[in-house]
Amino acid sequence: MLTPRRSPLRLDRTLFQARSAESALVIGYALALYLLPLGLFVWLAGGASASRMLLCSPLLLVAGYGLFLQGILGHEGMHFNLSRTPLHSACLGVLVSALLPGFCVTGYFVDHWQHHRHSNSDKDPDYRLFCRYRGVLSRISLSRLMATLRYLQATCRLAFGALQQPSPLPMPARQVRGLARFNLFCQVAWLSLYGIGAWYIDGLLIGLAGALLVAFLVSAINAYQEHAFSAEHPAPPARSRTARLSTWLHAGSNYHLEHHLYPGVPCWRLPQVHRQLLEHGWYDDQRHLLETSFFSAFRYASGRHRYSAKH
Repeated sequence: MLTPRRSPLRLDRTLFQARSAESALVIGYALALYLLPLGLFVWLAGGASASRMLLCSPLLLVAGYGLFLQGILGHEGMHFNLSRTPLHSACLGVLVSALLPGFCVTGYFVDHWQHHRHSNSDKDPDYRLFCRYRGVLSRISLSRLMATLRYLQATCRLAFGALQQPSPLPMPARQVRGLARFNLFCQVAWLSLYGIGAWYIDGLLIGLAGALLVAFLVSAINAYQEHAFSAEHPAPPARSRTARLSTWLHAGSNYHLEHHLYPGVPCWRLPQVHRQLLEHGWYDDQRHLLETSFFSAFRYASGRHRYSAKH
């Protein structure tokens, strides 16, 4: 089987340009996907019987995907895709991603920067972390928990430890320290607002817990949907999921192979990049890198699909 080659396409430079209006629309979309179904759940089921809450629980599936999207926006911010000013983009990414309790995008990106440089190799921090888990239960329960703790610890080290030289991120070391401290502040601030809201609003605590559980499971499975392959495929860099529902729920970040090829393109423009690759025949002999079904993509969380490395 062929391994993916670097794309020969030279994209129009406008695809790489961050635009504030687009970023605002995508952030608004992600917030609406999170807050509207959560609010509707609280309105319909808050203080009601357990059976009514169960009946309204599908709303929390949508809210959970919206909460997961906050983490995706943090990822985009740290790729400097939300604003033309890198520090502004990173701060915006930190602010919105802190809505996801426990997720510290600053520490995450220390690993993610290396993940892009050494994707699916022994030097890839994601490979070293996620390849340990080979059964579906450990993948959906332990992998994301351990990753979240790792990113929190890394953020604390960046915030309060010695300045690292050279900087672990493509920013000056002092900016990285300030960003890590801002990340921890945002975590505390959002958790405090959640706590105050849950104290005064019936059903909000259950709704938040349900949405967080969905976001946790989606993010755990997502890593394997993007990078776990059957044994006959020699560790390609990533997979793209092309179902329209995936695009709506992931805001375009489901085109993960395109992201690896062009990390400077905002995720909501990746479907356009994907169409260009298809038109130029780049995928003709690499169809195993595409998953066309939203529901079939969940099978990659099973141990039959390895999170393997090239050597």
